[in-house]
Amino acid sequence: MYHLMKSIPMYSKSQRPCTSTPMLDSFVRLMNEFTNMPVPPKAKQALGDKIVRDIRPGAAFEPTYIYRLLTVIKSSLSEKGRQEDAEEYLGFILNGLHEEMLTLKKLLSPHNEKVSVSNGPEAQSVPKEEEQEEQGEGSEDEWEQVGPRNKSSVTRQADFVQTPITDIFGGHIRSVVYQQSSKESATLQLFFTLQLDIQSDKIRTVQDALESLVARESVQGYTTKTKQEVEISRRLTLEKLPPVLVLHLKRFVYEKTGGCQKLIKNIEYTVDLEISKELLSPGVKSKISKGQRTYRLFAVVYHHGNSATGGHYTTDVFQIGLNGWLRIDDQAVRVIHHSQVVKAALERTAYLLYYRQVDLL
Repeated sequence: MYHLMKSIPMYSKSQRPCTSTPMLDSFVRLMNEFTNMPVPPKAKQALGDKIVRDIRPGAAFEPTYIYRLLTVIKSSLSEKGRQEDAEEYLGFILNGLHEEMLTLKKLLSPHNEKVSVSNGPEAQSVPKEEEQEEQGEGSEDEWEQVGPRNKSSVTRQADFVQTPITDIFGGHIRSVVYQQSSKESATLQLFFTLQLDIQSDKIRTVQDALESLVARESVQGYTTKTKQEVEISRRLTLEKLPPVLVLHLKRFVYEKTGGCQKLIKNIEYTVDLEISKELLSPGVKSKISKGQRTYRLFAVVYHHGNSATGGHYTTDVFQIGLNGWLRIDDQAVRVIHHSQVVKAALERTAYLLYYRQVDLL
């Protein structure tokens, strides 16, 4: 992501007073604020086995142009000084960059290829009735697949157009709907963050949450066009794994009364994560290698506090030059031992887990 942004030329406001890519411009500027942190040649030995390094992070700065960008594009995320949801912000940024890149692709190849602009992960939860009505609109490809035991299913897929953002963060989920005496209906959806429900008492680890994600579930209140209620069930599986897999532990639960509560429970996670074959779609199990299914943690975003409407965010990030972890809390940056990254703490809970394929290391 850093190298991508550094490879795009930076223009000042005077050079480009009008721009069709405000988000891209702002993030290229943000990445150019950072310089490589000088890494001391040798670690100093301190008390016990603790290794201390003299790290010299750059000066803190305030990216006011990012606030301005949010004001221009989406007012709900624009109030300076108000806490926002880190996952909502991440999704908003990745979607926005993806959409701007799609628009540029459309300008570069207006005749050569069909580029559908609205294919970001936001369009994930379309009611099934609407999906059926949309089939004839030509916005999706549809084909019949014969799977194991000669069972056929109709698969629909939106026009996924690749951008550098989907190349880094984009995965695909297959959602299959099973209905008695009907063909299975499958839809492929793009995701940038994998949403993991952690509400159940049975879910204590990331593996539990992943297994729960792909468990078959009954869908209530589904009716046919003749208003007859039918029994249907749905199952999600992973069709394509992204190079960078961001897991979102859904800690903020909306209640029927309209309020929002934070789930404080500890969810265990490991530095090394293997996506088991059971989580994959039947058609891709043999195609995805073990290296592509094996991930290593490189960052964690934590939420501090018991409230869903306040608190504080910090992050731990693996720094390649140090070959170790840094804890970043606003402008305070310090070296920590990797065991502290996976250790449960009362004052903070892991909210976003960033993993990358070991094939990329």
